[in-house]
Amino acid sequence: MSSSSEHKKTKGPSVTDFLSSSRSSSPIRRVVQGLGILASLSVAGAAAAQAPAAPGTTEVPAVTDAPPPAPPPPDTRPSLIELQNRIDAAEQAARIAVRRVEILEEQQAAKAKEPKETPWFSAGEKGFSFRSSDGLYLLRIHGQLQIDTRWFLNDGALSDKADTFLIRRMRPSIDGTLFGLVDYKFTPDFAGGTAAVFDAYADVHPFAWLRLRAGKFKTPLGLERLQADPDLVFMERALTQDLTPQRDVGAALGGEIAGGIVTYSAGIYNGAADAANTDVDTNHAKDFVGRLLIQPFKTESLSWLGTLGLHFAASTGNRFGTPTATLLPSYKSGGQNTIFNYVTTTDPAGTPFAHLRQSRINPGLYYYIGGFGVLGEYVWDKQEVQKGNSTTTLVNQAAHATASFVINGKNGYDGATPNQVLDFSKGTWGALEIGVRWNYLKADDATFGNLTNPGLPVFAADITKSPRKAQGFGGAINYVPSRTFRLIVNFEQTRFTGGAAGAKVAATDATGAAVMVTSPANRKTENALMGRVQVNF
Repeated sequence: MSSSSEHKKTKGPSVTDFLSSSRSSSPIRRVVQGLGILASLSVAGAAAAQAPAAPGTTEVPAVTDAPPPAPPPPDTRPSLIELQNRIDAAEQAARIAVRRVEILEEQQAAKAKEPKETPWFSAGEKGFSFRSSDGLYLLRIHGQLQIDTRWFLNDGALSDKADTFLIRRMRPSIDGTLFGLVDYKFTPDFAGGTAAVFDAYADVHPFAWLRLRAGKFKTPLGLERLQADPDLVFMERALTQDLTPQRDVGAALGGEIAGGIVTYSAGIYNGAADAANTDVDTNHAKDFVGRLLIQPFKTESLSWLGTLGLHFAASTGNRFGTPTATLLPSYKSGGQNTIFNYVTTTDPAGTPFAHLRQSRINPGLYYYIGGFGVLGEYVWDKQEVQKGNSTTTLVNQAAHATASFVINGKNGYDGATPNQVLDFSKGTWGALEIGVRWNYLKADDATFGNLTNPGLPVFAADITKSPRKAQGFGGAINYVPSRTFRLIVNFEQTRFTGGAAGAKVAATDATGAAVMVTSPANRKTENALMGRVQVNF
């Protein structure tokens, strides 16, 4: 059979087939099919050009005077069978390429029908997180557990009454984001056999420089108070915490400017008393609270200088207490013993209460570089207090300075972070944090009213029961195997001026008569050794 007839019986696509099929094929498939047809035609043309002359024809050599030509070289042209095999191989390769294109098209079509992302789940040091496929919805679950022990080393009354093991904090927490615009948080506390809400708010953030937060949360008063509980160097906050509220209910605008170099907050709140954690207001008066935080090194070019924060916060608002709801606080020592109380009596005329304006001023700063860190602040607290028909403005003050160093880790306002977490198989041990602190709290002398003459009646507090000044010195050694776990040992010594009853002395009363009264003495120094096992995620 001739080569042309054999070519007609091949199984490859013809030009007509290609033209008809290309109308419904993709551009990629049409190109591949065309290349296959061209390859087939090229091979067939080469075969026709190399085929011998038809039988019965004779080639007439040209007449020349040249000597007869040398014998022709041996014929190395492929046979028809070999040419046919090459055509079949080219057609087979074209069919394989077309099928591969079809498979790619099928995969692309299937992928287009699938969602862009699948829901995402994460578990780690920052808790458990669930995120929607589009990233607009986020749910995080956190937990904080602090198991403490306190031992008082002096030989006073505290040694027999206050040594204890306790659950200091037991706080599950839920927070997250809704449709990429609204953050939320809810944190209750079940320690001490009671339930209390510490955080419950929504935070709308259309821009980095503008956020609206409403609900119950920390006011921006107290630089150390704004730190998260698990990140503190010491188990308990300094004495400055006695002059700022724990939580308050209100609404605030805030945000970050220039990439976080400037952070601001300005809000209106119910007006919680010092160290208070209240849920409702008892009168129409409200507090206005503002804060400005400047972090000048928060740029890529200056980050090598460390982290510096300059904090200034202030508040003002009216109080309308009564003899039965005084709105006056009590103060605690570093060992969490109550050391200061305003007097209360059954006679309304003898009970002081907060009346009219209270203002606070709170400057502070922190600086961290490598493993070293320092944080300090000052709180000035002015409160008008009424007793009977008399009103006095009392100014209380507190301050503290804390220095810390992290070995094998990084220090920061958000706590110590080990360079390598504890892993026995790798021989890594986490980090060790060492800290020292000085702090003090001073009540206005006018609070007592009888400092110079013990025979006169007290005004708002009794110097023989509440000290006029407390000064503390502390040390901390904290083992930090990871961000989620800590073992803590603290020692806190607090010395007092006043706060205890002394000997009987002669004095004169308000009428000038001679009387024998109890003189003030210093409350016994408190030496508290405390330990904690902390789990936080």
